[in-house]
Amino acid sequence: MSSKSKPAAGPINVGGQLWLSIDDVAFLGEERIALLEQIAAQGSITRAAKAAGVSYKAAWDAVDAMNNLAPAPVVETATGGRGGGGARLTDEGRRLIDAYRTIAAEYRRFLEGVNAAMGNPGAALDLLRRLALRTSARNQFIGRIAAVTARTVDAEVLIELQGGERIIAGITNESVELLGLRPGRDIWALVKAVAVDIDLPSQQLPAPGINRLCGSVQRITRGDGPVEVVIALAAGVTVRGVTTLARLETMGIAEGEAACAVFPASGVIVGID
Repeated sequence: MSSKSKPAAGPINVGGQLWLSIDDVAFLGEERIALLEQIAAQGSITRAAKAAGVSYKAAWDAVDAMNNLAPAPVVETATGGRGGGGARLTDEGRRLIDAYRTIAAEYRRFLEGVNAAMGNPGAALDLLRRLALRTSARNQFIGRIAAVTARTVDAEVLIELQGGERIIAGITNESVELLGLRPGRDIWALVKAVAVDIDLPSQQLPAPGINRLCGSVQRITRGDGPVEVVIALAAGVTVRGVTTLARLETMGIAEGEAACAVFPASGVIVGID
């Protein structure tokens, strides 16, 4: 963190990599950091969720999102089923908490100073809370553009995720120009879970315009309707999709088994900082 009184606009160092910025403070939010602190104290996702006042599923969603976006996993878990197993913070997770607390405190002081000068000192914390915007897209990735292939109307953007996995996003040429998308640029990729199907691994290459990410099934959440499946990829990255219980049973997919997340390039929303 810079010694200046005003927080830096760019990223700060977390675990030897530059990634935490003011925008990331908004993404992380007090609730997610509090959850990490409870995981460190409780040693369990289940107990941490209860202590933090969130549901078990919401806690897992938050952990998956943070693991996907950090340079390395912030939480490591041991298998053991619902209510079983354990969880612990990694060194990356502990550094993330320290960095968040530092930059959030500086950010609050900066906003309080600005709003006090404008005659409204109480608005600072309200503004900070408004910045903690979340998205309904359950799959959130950070990657780097490997290639941009322009066509007549649209373009394919090839994105390399952590761990070396690659996905393609289909967007308009206008969006490519507007966002300044080019190889080497860091990029967000968002995919709604309902747009992701679950399938068995196959030796066949995916059809054009279709993404296929394969790994090991980490969790299956059954309910009255659709079934949510979370697949663990390399480098701690996870992807989740939705299918039916009947289809899941037909394929014989269970926790710990191999499976693939399948979704169209048109279902990938991209964004930049």
